[in-house]
Amino acid sequence: MNGRQPASQRAWVLPALAVLVIGAGAVAGLGVREFGTGATAIGPTTSPPSLTTTAGERPGPGIVQLSQDATAHPQADAIRSLLQRHFDAINNRDYAAWTSTVVSRRSREMPEPTWQADYVSTRDGSILVRRIEPSPDGTIVLLSFTSTQDEAQAPASLPGSTCTNWWVSYRVVVERGQPRIDAGIRHTSLNANCASG
Repeated sequence: MNGRQPASQRAWVLPALAVLVIGAGAVAGLGVREFGTGATAIGPTTSPPSLTTTAGERPGPGIVQLSQDATAHPQADAIRSLLQRHFDAINNRDYAAWTSTVVSRRSREMPEPTWQADYVSTRDGSILVRRIEPSPDGTIVLLSFTSTQDEAQAPASLPGSTCTNWWVSYRVVVERGQPRIDAGIRHTSLNANCASG
């Protein structure tokens, strides 16, 4: 295993890593999908690759998968397990389970009524961890996934979208002896409407 990704996968990872170096330590604010002000809409022709699904299958399976590159990381199993519990909590509307996957500050900033309202129609799938990178403040996890949601829950950058492809960076830190997800990294979250078909 050489740990290298195909050029089509590296195309979005490398710019994201460059932004991480420039903006390390900046944290995205909460909002719909918790990427709010950090999310940038991109057109489908310039979108990084995602797991292939048809319109009837979206958002795709809710199982967290790892790229070859991510699998080689020594924390791969722990991070996959954490993310699986995180996305399962969202898909099952289980706030208590969600709070066990995020830093305590995030659950204080997003109490259950707000969280339930934001995720009331959300389903996440096609979840792929693309890369896991060390950072001074924890571990950076680059991943992509697809979400379906009612128009009212569409991201601010894509009003009216009922199916959204996401490419995000999470910071994973240790809190109370357990890995937890901190907020997304500002300016490294991209989204696009799902392509028709």
